[in-house]
Amino acid sequence: MSRRVVPVSTLVQYLKNSLDNDPVLQGVMIEGEISNIRRPYSGHWYFSIKDEKSSLPCVMFANANRRVGFPVNNGDQMILTGNVTVYAAEGRMQMIVEAMQPSGIGQLYLMLEQRKKKLASEGIFEEGHKKPLLKYPMRIALVTGNNTAAREDVLITLHNRWPCAEIREYPCPVQGNTAAPEIIKALEKADLDQNDVILLVRGGGSLEELWCFNDENLARCIYALHTPIVTGIGHEIDFTLADFAADVRANTPTGAVQAACPDLHEVLNDLDYKRSMMLRNMRNVLNEKAQRLDRYASSAVFTTPERLFGSERMRLSYLSARMNIMMTGIRPEAQQLQRLTARFQNLVHRNTADISVRLRRMENSLNSAVDERIRTEKLVLNQNEELLVRCEQESLRHKKEQLGKHAMMLDAYSPLKVMGRGYSVMLKDGKTVSSVRDIMAGDQVEILMSDGRAFAEIEKTEEKTDG
Repeated sequence: MSRRVVPVSTLVQYLKNSLDNDPVLQGVMIEGEISNIRRPYSGHWYFSIKDEKSSLPCVMFANANRRVGFPVNNGDQMILTGNVTVYAAEGRMQMIVEAMQPSGIGQLYLMLEQRKKKLASEGIFEEGHKKPLLKYPMRIALVTGNNTAAREDVLITLHNRWPCAEIREYPCPVQGNTAAPEIIKALEKADLDQNDVILLVRGGGSLEELWCFNDENLARCIYALHTPIVTGIGHEIDFTLADFAADVRANTPTGAVQAACPDLHEVLNDLDYKRSMMLRNMRNVLNEKAQRLDRYASSAVFTTPERLFGSERMRLSYLSARMNIMMTGIRPEAQQLQRLTARFQNLVHRNTADISVRLRRMENSLNSAVDERIRTEKLVLNQNEELLVRCEQESLRHKKEQLGKHAMMLDAYSPLKVMGRGYSVMLKDGKTVSSVRDIMAGDQVEILMSDGRAFAEIEKTEEKTDG
C-alpha cells in the first residue's frame, strides 16, 4: 500500500486540529511541580509542569496570570486548568494555562497567609498592644488538652521552677474542627477568673493538626483578653495566628513556663544576695555616720564655742574701724561729684533745645526731598509699565504664530494620521519590527492600529526577493 508524502507543516497542523477538537483536552486539570519558569518583558509566563515520570511545557498569557493572587516559583505544587494543544512552529505539545491554584498543603499555607495579612491590617499583631508580664505571677491559668504530654511538661516544669504559684487548669480540645470555639471559651473563663497570666500550650504536630490555632476568632479573642497570655504551641518552627496575637510567644510548652514565671531557686539566691548587700551597705553607712558624729563632737564648735564668738567679735570691730576711716576720705569726693552733676544737667538742658530745632529743620528738608523723589519714580514706573505691556503683546502675538506653524507641521507628520489611512505598526517585545528578519515563526507580536491593538503569533515568514 503506497503512502503519499506530506509537508511537515501539514502533519503538525493535523495534530494541532486533532488536539484542539478533542473535548477531553479542553478545560483539563492537571497537578504537578512548577519548573523552569520564565517571565519575559511581554508579561507572559513560560514554564513546565512535571511529576516523577513526565514533563509538559506550559504558557500562561499575561491576561490570565494577572489573576493569580499569590507568588509562583520553581518547585511549587500547583493544579493547572487549561487547554492542551500543539505549538505549530516547533511541532511540540503544550498547555495553554487559564488558571492555577496551590495543591494539597499549599492551599492551607495560602489561607494562613491571607488570614495573617487580614488580621495584621486590623492591628491584631501590633507590638504596642502587647501586655507586660508580671515578674512574680501567683495565679497561673493553664489552657490545654487533658492527659496530653504538653500538660504534663508544663505541670512538671511549674512544680520544679515556681511551686509557690496556684495552678488553675482550663481543659479543652486542642485539635480538630470544633477545637477553636472550645479554646475561646476556656480563655474567656480564665480571663474572668482574674489570673496573673494565661498559658496556652500544645505539643508539636503537622499544619493540619495545629490548624485550630489559626482560627481568626481565636486570634481576636487573644487580642481582647485583659490577662497577659503566653503561647507555647508546637515546636520552634511552628508559628500560628495565636502566637502572633499573644503577648509572648514561646517555642515549646516548657518555654512558655520559662517565659511566664521565674525560677524559685534563682529568686531565693537573688534575695539572699540582695539581703547580704543591703546589710553590708547599712553597716557601711552606720559606720560612716558614727565617724562623722565623732568628728563633730570633738570639734571646737561643741568643745569651746566661746572661742568662735570671740574671734568674730574682734573681726567685727576691726571692720567697723576701717569703714569709719574710709567714710572720712570719701566726703570731699562726694561734694565734688554733686557739683559736677549739677553742671552736667545744665549743659544737657541747653543742648536739648538746640538739637530739637535742628532736627525739625532736617525733617522738613528730608520730607520735601522724599516727595520729589517719589513723584519722579512714579513717572518712570508708568513709562516702563506701558513699554512692558507693548513688548509682552508683541511677544505673545509672535509666539502664537510660531505655535500655529508647529501645530500644522506636527499634524502633517503625525504617525496617527498615517495609521488612519490603513497602515499599522508591529511590535515584538516592545520594539518596532522594521524587517522580516527581526521575527521568526512562533514569535508573539503586538500590532498597533489607529483605533486599538491586536496580539498575534507568526506562523511563517517570507523574505522579499529581488525581481
